[in-house]
Amino acid sequence: MATKQQISGEWNSIQGAVKEKYGQITDDELREVEGEKEQLIGLIQQKVGAARAEVESFVNKIYQECGESCSHLSDRAANYAEATGQRLRGGYDQSTRAVARRPMESIVTAFGVGVLAGVAIGYSLAADRYREPTWRDRLMNR
Repeated sequence: MATKQQISGEWNSIQGAVKEKYGQITDDELREVEGEKEQLIGLIQQKVGAARAEVESFVNKIYQECGESCSHLSDRAANYAEATGQRLRGGYDQSTRAVARRPMESIVTAFGVGVLAGVAIGYSLAADRYREPTWRDRLMNR
């Protein structure tokens, strides 16, 4: 069964199926129930006057279809996360090998990057503190 988050991601396709079968239900009414299965069943039953069993069967079917497509999407996301993790591990391994091969160059590079970052941060913090007043500032302080 699909979770509420998965259902909200597929809500547009659920709305389309409901409007296709029960055209008298408006977008505003569907917006009010927004993914709540029991409320949707009650809305359709009240608006159309159909038997609850028929409405439940239809709604369960479209939610099940949504759950199948959501699980497909979660599989793709898991595969993407796994591939990203493998690339990150490969980059980390490559950088540790580079540091092991050339430790002095690595230390000098890290020191240089640290100095540059410190200068940039210090300059950005001090720039506002020591700025020259504009003509407007001078005029307002009289």
